[in-house]
Amino acid sequence: MKNITLAIFALSCLGLAEISAQSCISGNCDNGFGTLRISSHSHYEGYFKNKKYEGKGTLYYNNGDRYEGEFANNFPNGFGIRISQSGTANGGIWVDGSLEEPDPEIRFAKECLRGDCKNGTSKLRDYKGRIYEGQFKNHQLEGYGTIQYPNGDHYDGLFQKGLPHGKGTYFYKNGHTDAGDWKNGHFQNANIRTWAVVVGVADYNNFPKLTYTIDDAKKVYGFFRSPEGGAVPAERIKLLLDKEATKENILNSTFEIFQKADSGDIIIFYFAGHGVEGAFVPFDYDGSENSLLQHALVHQDFLDSKAKFKLCIADACHSGSYKSSLEDPNVESAVALSRSTIRDQIKAHYKSFENIKGGLAIIASSAPEEVSLEATKLKQGVFSYFFILGLKGQADENENGIVTASELYAYIFKQVQSYTYKFQTPLIFGDFDPNMPIGLTPEKK
Repeated sequence: MKNITLAIFALSCLGLAEISAQSCISGNCDNGFGTLRISSHSHYEGYFKNKKYEGKGTLYYNNGDRYEGEFANNFPNGFGIRISQSGTANGGIWVDGSLEEPDPEIRFAKECLRGDCKNGTSKLRDYKGRIYEGQFKNHQLEGYGTIQYPNGDHYDGLFQKGLPHGKGTYFYKNGHTDAGDWKNGHFQNANIRTWAVVVGVADYNNFPKLTYTIDDAKKVYGFFRSPEGGAVPAERIKLLLDKEATKENILNSTFEIFQKADSGDIIIFYFAGHGVEGAFVPFDYDGSENSLLQHALVHQDFLDSKAKFKLCIADACHSGSYKSSLEDPNVESAVALSRSTIRDQIKAHYKSFENIKGGLAIIASSAPEEVSLEATKLKQGVFSYFFILGLKGQADENENGIVTASELYAYIFKQVQSYTYKFQTPLIFGDFDPNMPIGLTPEKK
């Protein structure tokens, strides 16, 4: 960081009559994940944005066919597969509801590899490359079985109507597990917890001193202790300021806190202070390379944790260079939240992380070659100032009570670029769903 003062700172195959009768039967059919009844024999289950099908989803047609894949503006757009009631399939790249680039390898929805895949115990492979071995009933996965996924994950447990339902365990290739009750393909986890390490360094001995990083860290800590941030209890969040923020203490804290997290939990690391290419600068930096806190060391603690949901917030010069530390390209993240009372906000914060795969998102205050600025007028770091404002509701662009990762980044990017006359460029990277929740906004009266 540098201390500065800125002087001015619906789909074509469905009729209109059917669409007019549509109703949301579960979830969030405005912005999030939900199920929308279109007619008595057709419905859509998947992600919505501004009340339109947007993202991954499944559309069930009146004639028994279904489309599974990507949507945009209410139409199949991107990769997807349409499966007929008889089991044949056509897939590839779709544009506004039309199959523009067919994939000749996609010819069937399911292929029976052994036995009778109608009733009994058999082995089957589907068009996605998933291999199921277990019990069948009326051509569907029903009873006990095991399913292997192409990415290395597998599920072992009970199925109903083709989906995990009942007792079962999902084994992620990185070692995480979701063990317990499943309902219609979704893991029922009522014990999601947040673990966090918040660091602020200002009073450097061998680096220029900073002015507002301590206040920045305290305000971020305060947010995560609030209902909107999950009401994280003191024993699950560590605040390290100045003399406490040595390289050893930071790494010990991230290791200790992150290792306590279980599958389904959320871990967060926030750093406000100086940064150099590829590293954060801890309080005890003495000018040597070994005394720097390399991004890769923090990232390894993220990877070693069992937590599924991972968020790194860095307000430091050159923090965008963290990107080179990423080693796992396959992590994902998604979420939906709803507005509620203060008491229910805490439950909603954690409930919102259910039914989705884990991932890691990093929001960096500046590009790899840039510095991160403090502003006397704001009495804070520019990035952290707008980061906190965004968390408190300014980033809730569609006013649905949810601040998502994409909304937060879009708000921070716009405000920081404007305030610094495009001198500072915040970045977001990682492999995650843009609907990942960061916080809930105060309920509007």
